[in-house]
Amino acid sequence: GLATATDGKIGIKHIRAIMPLPTATGWHWHDMTAHYVYVLKGWITFRFAGVEGDVNVSAGSGLSQPAGVAHNVVARSDDLEVLEINVPAQYGTWELPDHE
Repeated sequence: GLATATDGKIGIKHIRAIMPLPTATGWHWHDMTAHYVYVLKGWITFRFAGVEGDVNVSAGSGLSQPAGVAHNVVARSDDLEVLEINVPAQYGTWELPDHE
């Protein structure tokens, strides 16, 4: 895949919802330098630290998430499908206390 072809510099994932989202993911951040989400089907709602209100992304749209920004997925459609492009391919996820 892309991670192998780029020696781990870039990763891509096709993510498909297989069950309803029971609750928000909780506040967290990823130790990556770039994170792009493109919605193929359905919709997803984020909250980002330092941003007022919810950020909704629907099929055919995407967003570039700044590196290290805390976020929380608060809702999504049951049929959500997204492509995530990450730099680097392997990264950590760090849970944070809620801070609404």
